[in-house]
Amino acid sequence: MSSIKKFWAYMWPVRREEMPVFLSITGMMFCILFIQNLIRALKDSIINALIGTEIISFLKFWGVMPTAFFVAFCYMKAVNIFDSRKIFYTILASFLSFFIFFAFVIFPNHEALHLNADQMHSLIAAHPHWKWFILIGAKWGFSLFYIISELWPSVVVSLLFWQFVNQITSVEQSSRFYPLFGLFGQTGLVLSGAFLSKLPDVSRLLAGPNAICLNEMAVKVVISFVVVLVLLGMSCFWFLNNKTSVKEKEIEFKVKKQKITLKESVSMILSSRYIRLIAIIMICYGAAINIAESPLKAEAAKHYNNVADFASFAGRYLSYTGILTLILVLINSSVVRKFGWFCAAVITPIVLTSTGMLFFAAMNFPDVKMGLVNLFLVQDPLMIVIYCGILQTTLSKSTKYTFFDITKEMAYVPLSDELKTKGKAAVELIATKIGKSASSLMQSIVFIAIPSASYSSISMYLMYVFGIVCIVWLWAVRELSVSYKEITTKPT
Repeated sequence: MSSIKKFWAYMWPVRREEMPVFLSITGMMFCILFIQNLIRALKDSIINALIGTEIISFLKFWGVMPTAFFVAFCYMKAVNIFDSRKIFYTILASFLSFFIFFAFVIFPNHEALHLNADQMHSLIAAHPHWKWFILIGAKWGFSLFYIISELWPSVVVSLLFWQFVNQITSVEQSSRFYPLFGLFGQTGLVLSGAFLSKLPDVSRLLAGPNAICLNEMAVKVVISFVVVLVLLGMSCFWFLNNKTSVKEKEIEFKVKKQKITLKESVSMILSSRYIRLIAIIMICYGAAINIAESPLKAEAAKHYNNVADFASFAGRYLSYTGILTLILVLINSSVVRKFGWFCAAVITPIVLTSTGMLFFAAMNFPDVKMGLVNLFLVQDPLMIVIYCGILQTTLSKSTKYTFFDITKEMAYVPLSDELKTKGKAAVELIATKIGKSASSLMQSIVFIAIPSASYSSISMYLMYVFGIVCIVWLWAVRELSVSYKEITTKPT
């Protein structure tokens, strides 16, 4: 009997008295991540189906990045003035209000609110090199939705949710709770994907014979579900703060004076080879995934040309990613223990390199494409490119969530206290931003210089850049592995 109890305690390490807190936090996390997956798919669907994939690089660099800095500045000011619990409700309510306003006011009336097609095309004809900036302004409602939706992971997930959870859980509880949080979080990924995959059927049923309303109905269905999830998440937060032991705790989101400046971050990365290698790995992942994802979305937009169908496509690979991640979560720690840090760390770059090059080869070389078509008996050659892209995205994201993240955190463990804190802060401050921002800037410069360019026309050049980035990534992993082994095997 005792062995059964020990096994159950290992599988479910949550004590009975902790259940109200644990279930409330889990409910919050499930709702917040479910929303993140829904709006991520919806924003991509709107942009890809109604504007064009090429505009995403402009929105990420020229729209999302400055807005994120502005929001972070406002947040740091607000948390030092207002009650932390009120800030939580206010930010969630602000997102909720915008999503409702977009779905029920902006989107249904976007033709009246946006610049008309004739004016837009005349401006583009007069200023061809500013084509994508003109499109951002002309389709301001869609652009704004993309930018606000991109803020959800950093503001709600990273700042609000995890800051709150870290304050109400002890170190001992976190070691028992956090693995289960990850498990339930990936369950939300699977379910959100399943929901989105049924979106075209639901939208067509509600829209009836009027196909013009299909996009509008798809947006309303997704946002209506988001509203329900936000209210459920806020209810879990209220329950935590009023009906559990958390109500006795003082919650503060106050931001202490920044311990490391931008200049100090650069100096830290340049002065330590070990930290520099971690930064290179982070930059390469961000750049590689951004370079590979954009052409996939462009190819998918050719086949899924309305919001509902594109969201369904996104939902399917979200489900595949969630299922595969759940499987890998069960084995990733065993791989690290049995085969060591290097074997676990090199899995993600190998997977992303091989699947990414397969995708680019299918996209750029007709012989490769037709060979795959004949091998897998696919009727539409375009679909084989999309299938290769789905394979790349699913495998790379699932290995990133498991092997990449865990080995990255392990790399900091053997360092001195100063490098462990300041070095990590330097990497988080700079490296995580550079990868995606630099690749987005590079792509946007190409589209400014060549107004007629598209992802189809530049995919060959992107393949070369992608290959170089992956080679540098693999080199950095090997070099970091040598340094990691030297530090961990050094006699103390």
